[in-house]
Amino acid sequence: MKHKTLPLLALAASLSLLLACNSADTDKTNPEVSVKAVQFRIARPTNQLKEVVNFYKEGLGLQELGHFENHSGYNGVMLGLPDKTYHLEFTQQEQASPLPAPTKEHLLVLYYDNEEEYKKANDRLQNYGAHPVEPENPYWIGKSETYEDPDGWRIVLFNGTYTP
Repeated sequence: MKHKTLPLLALAASLSLLLACNSADTDKTNPEVSVKAVQFRIARPTNQLKEVVNFYKEGLGLQELGHFENHSGYNGVMLGLPDKTYHLEFTQQEQASPLPAPTKEHLLVLYYDNEEEYKKANDRLQNYGAHPVEPENPYWIGKSETYEDPDGWRIVLFNGTYTP
């Protein structure tokens, strides 16, 4: 299924920096700083790989771009949007290990430039069984819906686009 989204995968503040640097050759405040990377991946561990992958594939509609099994004690899946040079990776060690809990401000934000597609994305998540949660930051109220994945990490579906 093709999704008409203008995605910004914002899992951490560093992601926003990478997007800004990836779209411009140099930092305007420091012309000697530049990022020449052509791809980036946001990776995080989970002890519920199957449940998390199902949430992002079935609930959000991301595509599986690749996976690996039994790689030095790890299994993992890469998910993303078609034809994009950035994606998410979820990994799980063979032996479950304690993981840091996310805060309510750890966000993955997906921006939609089409209200119909935004509504479809919300319907898809809710039909999957996810329900909106109250955002920690009031900025998101009235222009987006916030959800939690099986590990408690938050996903924001934003009705509109981001313009720096």
